[in-house]
Amino acid sequence: MFDHVLIVDDEPIIRNGLKSFIDWGGLGLILEGDCANGKEALGVLREKPIDILVTDIKMPVMDGLELTRQALAINPSIKIILISSYNEFEYVREGMKQGAIDYLLKPTLEAEELIAVLQRCKDLLARGRKQVVEHQQLVKQTALLDRKRLEQDVIRSLFSGNPGLRFGDLFGMNGGTYTCAYVTADGLTEWQETYGNLHLSMMYEDIQTLFYDWSEIGCAPIMSGEGLLLVYPERSPKVGEEKALLARFQSLVANELSLSVTIGYNASADTEWLKTGMERSRTAAMRRFYDGVGSVYEWEDGEEKTLTKPNLRSDSTAQAAIDSFIERWRTEQPLPEQVRREAYELLTVLSYKNGDSKVSFDFRELVRRCETLGQLEAAIHSLSEEMESPNRMKLTDKGHGAQLIAKAMEYIKLHYREELTLQDVADSIHVSKSYLSNLFKKQSGHNFIDYVIDLRLHEAKRLLMENEIKIYEVAERSGFNDVKYFSKLFKKMTGMTPVEYRDKHQQ
Repeated sequence: MFDHVLIVDDEPIIRNGLKSFIDWGGLGLILEGDCANGKEALGVLREKPIDILVTDIKMPVMDGLELTRQALAINPSIKIILISSYNEFEYVREGMKQGAIDYLLKPTLEAEELIAVLQRCKDLLARGRKQVVEHQQLVKQTALLDRKRLEQDVIRSLFSGNPGLRFGDLFGMNGGTYTCAYVTADGLTEWQETYGNLHLSMMYEDIQTLFYDWSEIGCAPIMSGEGLLLVYPERSPKVGEEKALLARFQSLVANELSLSVTIGYNASADTEWLKTGMERSRTAAMRRFYDGVGSVYEWEDGEEKTLTKPNLRSDSTAQAAIDSFIERWRTEQPLPEQVRREAYELLTVLSYKNGDSKVSFDFRELVRRCETLGQLEAAIHSLSEEMESPNRMKLTDKGHGAQLIAKAMEYIKLHYREELTLQDVADSIHVSKSYLSNLFKKQSGHNFIDYVIDLRLHEAKRLLMENEIKIYEVAERSGFNDVKYFSKLFKKMTGMTPVEYRDKHQQ
């Protein structure tokens, strides 16, 4: 790193001599200029980042002692070298008391002597910068530990049997307004099928890290993989400004993580319960079910809606029943959880009406994954058509199902190093994607993608122990196309980076 130097002396011959007999660039220094007196030098100090000041003591207008005092006031970390004549020792002593690093005598000044003092200044500056960085890191780590403690306090409060904490109790401050925001990732079904459940946890950890960089105060506990709860003192008292701030955070997540999120929030007084704030912000985020994903929604009074369930008439056609439910959901907009419960019950009844007393699909899981009413409507219609199709799969006996999954696993083991999708495997054993997804989980106890990731990680470990190939080659040969994602996932699962794992196991 280059340090910046300023020379101050009222004698032009001295200034020119100092400038000419030092190889400033070779020492890692930049000579910013020279001045004839202290007042002129102060103007430069206020405009430019000067690290080392070389100044004469006796000068007109403003002498070196006064310049030293004012320079240290402007920049306490500046290093000052005094140059003087033989008859100025009292001034030198005073300058050293004020904080000068060293002094040099003009009549006997040699380049080597000045170079040695300049190098000492550089060393002191580097040491000071290192201490500043270490202090900043310590402050950051301490603040993060405090936030982690706040996270635990929030989680204990939200899931305890008692009323829990109020906002003022959490932050130890009376008065003011607090923001409670619920962040939910959009497209979770696709994320789960592509990357597995572990990736979702890592994804929310990345959002949490972004929040801690974005906001200097507050905490962001992860809510069991379903979302992230942001709790912090309101950053702006202006009406509508908090929504704009959260929209900026939403854009930050999109830019940094290439991830769409929906945010629901509400403002709470210090006397309100934290649990109430969480429930309201989560309810506001649920508006994406009707109004679309990727927005910021503020909680409004009256969002807790109720709906009287319709009775399914025995003579109703499947299409009429589905249309009836969907129309009422669109019109009355009950809470999404109530819609999902009714959708599950509707699908179960339709399954029985089609003469199948055993539910062929895990309706509850399928319904849970639908993030919007449009997705749910498509899923219900698709399942209804499958139920009424004379060619639909009825592989409900355990023995046959086990044979199908055995064939699926054989196919997966042959192709897991390639770009493999659930649809590819389903096609290989001639069943639907939805049927395979549920049957695979029931028979093996694993989600399809988690099983594939486990195979890929096992292969990566084998390659790391047996070969000296590069890490990106290990990633490619084991089925991971993104080496950065591979390294992060590997450390999450093993507690070691791929290089650390190789070093440990090859030894």
